[in-house]
Amino acid sequence: MDTLLNGLNQGIVWAVLALGVFISFRLLDFADLTCEGSFTLGAITSSVLLMDSQMNPILTCIIAFLVGALAGLITGVLNTKLKIPAILSGILTLTALSSINLLVSGARSSIGLRGADRFYSWLNIGIKNATLVSGIIILIVIIGAMYWFFGTEAGSAIRATGDNEKMCRAQGINTDNTKIIGLMLSNALISLSGALVAQQQGTATLSMGTGAIVIGLASVIIGETLIPIKRNFALTLVSIIIGSIVYRIIFVYVLLVGLDTEYIKLITAIIVVIALCLPMIKAKTLAFVKTTDKYLINKYPKYAEYAKKRDDNKEAKKQAAKEKLLADIKSLTEQLKTCTDEKTVRKQHAKLVRAKEKYVEKYGSKELEEAEEKEVGSISVAAVGGEDK
Repeated sequence: MDTLLNGLNQGIVWAVLALGVFISFRLLDFADLTCEGSFTLGAITSSVLLMDSQMNPILTCIIAFLVGALAGLITGVLNTKLKIPAILSGILTLTALSSINLLVSGARSSIGLRGADRFYSWLNIGIKNATLVSGIIILIVIIGAMYWFFGTEAGSAIRATGDNEKMCRAQGINTDNTKIIGLMLSNALISLSGALVAQQQGTATLSMGTGAIVIGLASVIIGETLIPIKRNFALTLVSIIIGSIVYRIIFVYVLLVGLDTEYIKLITAIIVVIALCLPMIKAKTLAFVKTTDKYLINKYPKYAEYAKKRDDNKEAKKQAAKEKLLADIKSLTEQLKTCTDEKTVRKQHAKLVRAKEKYVEKYGSKELEEAEEKEVGSISVAAVGGEDK
């Protein structure tokens, strides 16, 4: 039980890193290698402020967040203003941060936090429970802020830039600015994670960021495989946290086997390879299940009867869901025709776009166009885009 709790505690603070990696690699489609440097920067900055300045641990986390944003700003400027390729921009910033982290630490290779307050010290319920509760609160705040921000015009522009940069430029969006903002937010969260991990472990070292990018990607991939929902942004964020927790629990249990700590990087690489193979394994498993189902249908008449009833029920549910979604689109369209309040119009239009996106994802844009011609009418699907599936 203690091992499971340790994995859960570690997974929560490392989940902040995974959320930062998700922004750069998934939302922006930007291969940002600044991650390892900004993670260490946050850890070192927070530890120095705690030990040398006796600063409040929460305040040190906020400062770590800000210095991480500055690291992301440098990478963004190198890429967008100086036209340096994305990977090279991250490498250059990472290289610079190696020296900066050494300067910030005062040439110390490690900084112990013995006797210093931590981000969970305000709770007097035991270290493990306090870490867990504080970590959950921090994640709730971060997820709420991310969900709100990426629903705004600026946040939507960042997401759109990652999906199709050329289209965004054609729509008048300054993609350079959206990239910079996205990278700042990504590295700010990664740096914050470094501060939290350092406080949780009780030490910060100049090498603790090594492999952070791999850990972040593994958490994202595991989460997306376990909960493959792409259109629900809130669930996507939750899936990343679950992926981080699962990764750390696996990691902790693997170490319990008794392997030497020198094999940690090898273990990490193996876990990441397995995580990357999970989608393929899942697809192969589904294909095997379908093949087996067809064989049983052809071989056994009673199973064929059961399969027909099962498929009919599934089809009926799909049709009902389709009709409900179309009814929602029709209702929102009619409301927009009569609504005059500007604020309400914006909200209703956002709901309409999301409903259309969902319809296009499941049934294709042509089918939506045909359905609109028959039942809905005026509002175009141009805002939704996308190709037929």
